[in-house]
Amino acid sequence: MRKSLMAMAVALFGTAGAAAAQETYELKLAGFVSPRHGMSQWLTDWAAGLEEKSGGRLKFEVLHGAQMGPPPKYYDLARNGQADVTWVLHGATPGRFRLTEISNMPFLFCSSEQATRVLNHPKLRQTYLDPEHRGVKVLLQFSSPPGQAFMAKGEIRTVEDFQGKAIRPASRAIGLMISELGGKSVGLPPTSIAESLQKGVIEGAFVDYSGAAYAFQLTPFLESVTELDLYSISFSLVMNPDTYAGLPQDLQEMITDSITGIEGDVGNVWDSMNASGKKVLTDAGVPINELPEAELTKAKAIGNTLTANYVAELDGVGLPGNEVLAMMHELIEQVGPVGPGCQ
Repeated sequence: MRKSLMAMAVALFGTAGAAAAQETYELKLAGFVSPRHGMSQWLTDWAAGLEEKSGGRLKFEVLHGAQMGPPPKYYDLARNGQADVTWVLHGATPGRFRLTEISNMPFLFCSSEQATRVLNHPKLRQTYLDPEHRGVKVLLQFSSPPGQAFMAKGEIRTVEDFQGKAIRPASRAIGLMISELGGKSVGLPPTSIAESLQKGVIEGAFVDYSGAAYAFQLTPFLESVTELDLYSISFSLVMNPDTYAGLPQDLQEMITDSITGIEGDVGNVWDSMNASGKKVLTDAGVPINELPEAELTKAKAIGNTLTANYVAELDGVGLPGNEVLAMMHELIEQVGPVGPGCQ
């Protein structure tokens, strides 16, 4: 954060109060996906809204499109103060946010809105999630819509069709799921998915429709999509704590107010992108299949076993894995089937 004084006003009117009122705080906001992505656009609008509401006392330099490096860097960019606000992909640094990663396990949520409402429940955040985000101030937890199997080669009609296929997972949990389904999990940065599909390095990728259509522009390389609503991916919007502490109280309150009660709005951004992204693919003639119910039951049984093993592993090292999973299930029941993917 950089500060500049409107010195002429202070010199002319000469009071400390006038100086404080005219102080400008310049904040750097950084993200790792295209400016066209709906979340990037939401953040641009969020920053502009704060600039306007603050009367220009807050100024944001907005850097989308991974201008400050690949996805794994964004947590530390905020923690170290290289950026003031970033959004963080938990799955980009596997094992760093072990309790939060429970939300990435298979078949847990049915929409971004549902997941975002659950992840922002005060008790879940304050007791379990925010404390493992050390060195930053968490502004918001949020989530993608459920991800599907996007294939550049072949179709997925049964669980057995995953056998031997090289597929890019969206997280460590989904990498394990791919292996259990008989496929080969190939870790790649999100920005490499399109090229890897085109070159045959991978045969498919797990991603949501908005990511496929907008963030990573996979449409030209796809032969089919199979819907199984396998997982959601979690993110955090975080702020450097020294930046926040260095702001006057009224600007701190303004930032806090701006991210209070917005879970439905943010979830709707992602769910709406999901619907429009799907239309991009259908308009391009990409066939979209649903995994038959019997096959989906097989996949869910595998996913449930993976989840049970993961939380047991956390319990084994003294982390409250089963407690967090139980609370998430309880909150899912409270929130209910909200969002278009839950209908």
